[in-house]
Amino acid sequence: MSLPELSRGLVGEIDRALARGGVSELPADELQRLVGAVVRLYAAANEGAEREVPPVDERVATTDAVVLASALLKAQDLNPFDLALWFSRGRAAG
Repeated sequence: MSLPELSRGLVGEIDRALARGGVSELPADELQRLVGAVVRLYAAANEGAEREVPPVDERVATTDAVVLASALLKAQDLNPFDLALWFSRGRAAG
């Protein structure tokens, strides 16, 4: 099975789990591995890209995005100042 097929299937399973309130179905260590893999995939997809791929679509609420961004910053022992430095660096001219 290809990565796009796996992605579509996983997104569907996650959407169904959320709809039935099955958030606890995925153990914390597996959620951690999944988020880590998606973060690495996103970073690799954007490395050297001419244009940055938008990380989310309109189905992601602003609150959800901030919750994840805050968790990622904390997990890497970063603070808002560190984020501001990365945010202001811009994309390298190609």
